[in-house]
Amino acid sequence: MAGFTDLREKLKSMTPHRDKVFEYSNGEKRKYRESDDDESEYEERRDAEARKVKSSIKQASIFTQEECALIEAKIDEVVAKGDKGLYREHTVDRAPLRNKYFFGEGYTYGSQLEKRGPGQERLYSKGEVDEIPDWVHELVIDRLVTHGVIPEGFVNSAVINDYQPGGCIVSHVDPIHIFERPIVSVSFFSDSALCFGCKFQFKPIRVSEPVLYLPVRRGSVTVL
Repeated sequence: MAGFTDLREKLKSMTPHRDKVFEYSNGEKRKYRESDDDESEYEERRDAEARKVKSSIKQASIFTQEECALIEAKIDEVVAKGDKGLYREHTVDRAPLRNKYFFGEGYTYGSQLEKRGPGQERLYSKGEVDEIPDWVHELVIDRLVTHGVIPEGFVNSAVINDYQPGGCIVSHVDPIHIFERPIVSVSFFSDSALCFGCKFQFKPIRVSEPVLYLPVRRGSVTVL
């Protein structure tokens, strides 16, 4: 991110001009730059959307630096075990700059889908992914229960996303027919951020300005 002091500046620099497209009766299309009034209305809608998104998010710092280090060592063990092929077939999902480890439950998504589109995601059959490791229960889930983040017995699936430098998660909505709400995310290894309301494309990676930029600190819990 050379030349930018933070991700927000980079995202803003990559945001294309906002044009409206008007279609006439003869089918001809013409781009028209938004007026000041249109721009004001657009910003008001984005602000309202950002407030709505932010109102549905809770964050808390629960894990100490020492606890983070212990959990991170356990995650490194998961990665090493995956590299040795010691997990079941659908426990590990590999992608450029990001590996995903499903425990308890796993599901098909993205290019794995027979039919593309929301609602097409499907859980794997029981036994196709490994069970949630004991250390995840003891070091992570039990702490979330103790701090009142989730009720006892709420978690039956734990997913580890292991991002390499330059890796990120693409724009998506966690499938509502698979995930009970809330979605609980715990961050380790480094500070990061979640961006909401982005348009995203690959080759090259381009991201529009987010509706909401949410810092995520190492050891913090984000409840969506």
